[in-house]
Amino acid sequence: MERPSAPVKNNGTKAAKTAKATKIPYRERQKKRRELRRIFLNGVLFKNPMLVGALGMFPLVTCTTLKNALELSFLLLVISIPVNVVLCYTGNLVPGWVRPAWATAISLAVYAPASIWMDSLFPGSVQSLGMAAALMAVNSMVLSRANEYAPAHIFSAVIADTLGCTLGGAMVLCLTAVLREWITYGDVGMRTMTLFRGKGISLPFFGFLILGFLAAGVQHINRRRSQPKGKKVNRL
Repeated sequence: MERPSAPVKNNGTKAAKTAKATKIPYRERQKKRRELRRIFLNGVLFKNPMLVGALGMFPLVTCTTLKNALELSFLLLVISIPVNVVLCYTGNLVPGWVRPAWATAISLAVYAPASIWMDSLFPGSVQSLGMAAALMAVNSMVLSRANEYAPAHIFSAVIADTLGCTLGGAMVLCLTAVLREWITYGDVGMRTMTLFRGKGISLPFFGFLILGFLAAGVQHINRRRSQPKGKKVNRL
């Protein structure tokens, strides 16, 4: 019996093409996952909007207890996601000079149901936070990402950036609040405290002081990452 060389060759070629075609989408998916991971980590730490861009600092300086920080972090998340998603799909449909007003309008529209939801989870939170809660609707971190980043990137990148920046901002808020509450009361609990009341630690300048140390730490990390391996960092 003659060996069917031609069919075997064709089947082999077809199998090789199929295997190659399978590897390409897998590599693309892996590359996309790495890119999304990089975007997320940049928002959390390396390009944290609060620590690197000095955006959205008002809630940072007003958070004096962990309860305040968790409430504002929840509000930040609930406002950021819909605002950035809407701007991802509609940001390029409006002129650039109109986009900041459009982002602000969406944020204000989202704030009303978001504040009601927060008050149901944390009873009395809207009243205790007062102006700090209301100003989250025009938080510069939310509006800057919605105006500049969201319209220029695809949906998955926008979600990764939004979650990363929100988590990074929440970590800074909670860390600052825990430190201030522990120094003031000697422990950390879910207590409610009126803003700007109490000792100097509860005043805004102390929040800026903590922010300065945290920002310096992130700058040091970024500087170390930018240096070639094996090369010492110049400390001058």
